[in-house]
Amino acid sequence: MAYIGNQVSSVPFIIDTFSGTGSASVFGQLTRAPAGVASIAVFISGVYKVPGVDYTLNGDLILFTTPPASGTNNIVIHHMGNGSATSVPSDGSVTGAKLAANTVRGNNIVAGTITGNQIGAGAISSNHHTLFSITGNLIGIGAVSANNFAGGGITSNVLASNLSISLTRALESANINAIAPNGTINVDVANNVVYYFNANSTANITFNLRANTQNTFDSVTTIGQSATVAMVVKHGTGRHSANLQIDGTLQTPVYAGNTKPVYQVITNQETNIFSYTVMKLAANSYAVFASNSLFGLG
Repeated sequence: MAYIGNQVSSVPFIIDTFSGTGSASVFGQLTRAPAGVASIAVFISGVYKVPGVDYTLNGDLILFTTPPASGTNNIVIHHMGNGSATSVPSDGSVTGAKLAANTVRGNNIVAGTITGNQIGAGAISSNHHTLFSITGNLIGIGAVSANNFAGGGITSNVLASNLSISLTRALESANINAIAPNGTINVDVANNVVYYFNANSTANITFNLRANTQNTFDSVTTIGQSATVAMVVKHGTGRHSANLQIDGTLQTPVYAGNTKPVYQVITNQETNIFSYTVMKLAANSYAVFASNSLFGLG
């Protein structure tokens, strides 16, 4: 008989057979998981079984309500949905809900097919980037602003040694402190290098330089590096002296003009600026150059 269209091909139905034991009620695995109980025709010793009554399905397993009688290949299962060649889904008919988790991986994606507007905000975090995978030509002009950097996220060893920086103004933040300075005072140079104590000193002072509450000064500096800090101290009736420690170890500064601070009774309010330039010579070893500038002599 003549026909119009593609050549017809015959594909046989899938048949699974099992042997009953008289006690077992679960059999499998089936050649493929049926879409439902009505997608198969089940016979035991030639007797047709009612879908959903005589048996149910659990994936590619068939569960009988009553264990089939013992027999060799007496359980025959016909798969009713495989009588024709497998059809190909039409374009655009497969949605995300039809894909199993983790089935689409990097090697299944054509290079350059995922663009920025296909990625949700915050969908890619830093632990999904390989080291050095993002270079300068992949970052838009103005795309990275200061609030996108973590505190301490850019350090000097990641900047080129010949980097040119253009400044219109340079401002140094001062830690303005209302306490009356006395005893040992921790100076966290990672936070501020200028400290102003806005109350009169009450006793001699020891400034202890450290990076912050978690890190030592030694741990954040390398040999040959230097740092300069300044402490502004007000005095009332007594001009108190100042000593210097680094990470809890007392230092012996070299003072400009040999003006090492000493205690002295005064009658009018004065202000001292203690300035220390610390140069690291070796691990926990420093050269300290200091100045003691006095203002408001009475």
